[in-house]
Amino acid sequence: MSFLKKLWIFIKRGFITNFSYRTYAILGIASMLIGVLRFGFMANFLQEGNTFPLLEPYGGDLMAFLITGTMYMSYVSVALDSFRNSIRSEQTMGTLEYLLMSNTPLWQLLIFNGINSFIWTTINVGVIFLFLVLIFDIQMTINIILSLFILILSIICISGIGLMSAGVIMVTKMGDPISWIFSTLSGLVSGVLYPISILPAWLRSFSYFLPPTYALSALRKSLLTGATFMDVKNEITVLIIMSLLTIPLGLLLFRFGFNKARETGSLIEY
Repeated sequence: MSFLKKLWIFIKRGFITNFSYRTYAILGIASMLIGVLRFGFMANFLQEGNTFPLLEPYGGDLMAFLITGTMYMSYVSVALDSFRNSIRSEQTMGTLEYLLMSNTPLWQLLIFNGINSFIWTTINVGVIFLFLVLIFDIQMTINIILSLFILILSIICISGIGLMSAGVIMVTKMGDPISWIFSTLSGLVSGVLYPISILPAWLRSFSYFLPPTYALSALRKSLLTGATFMDVKNEITVLIIMSLLTIPLGLLLFRFGFNKARETGSLIEY
């Protein structure tokens, strides 16, 4: 069976699974929408009669700044957790052993589940983002091709860290310091809700080692100001370099965790 045919089967399975739990899916979208709406109303309140000079590189609109940061973190969660969650899901459903006995390599299973999660996140984010733009009349000058390129590049980069996380969780079963440290620092110092320039110098130094810092900067410029490739070439260069580091390291740590769990006979335990 070809790679694309297998991918289609996994995507179809994802649609069937999600539509089998429609209430859960609807409540998930509603919860995400309500959470983002709070940021929108807060930004509307703060924006009234005020200007934000630190946001000028991103168009100066506080609401657009907050919403793009919040939406992007949904993709960070997918890149960081999809591999780990897919293994965990197959373990709890008792299907991991059968999948491993099939003629589909484990790396393909991870990619298929990752793409499926990316598709559903894009659907959720797209619906919510369109809804918010209509409600708050957010003015945007979008370079759509560049924005998609930056988004995909950043997801690839962070997926390497997600592979590290999956490798650790196969051994520890519970408790993953890699995911916790990365997600906590990203939310704190990557500029999700405020520019990193307001951070103390010692804390800001951590942001330079995190992919979301560069991805958010480039995405906001391409989404809100219509920036060109040359305007964000520095951020893109850093993301490419980081990807060349995180992907090989992620594969190595994942392989180590997988082999370790297989040697101890704990691969299907959770």
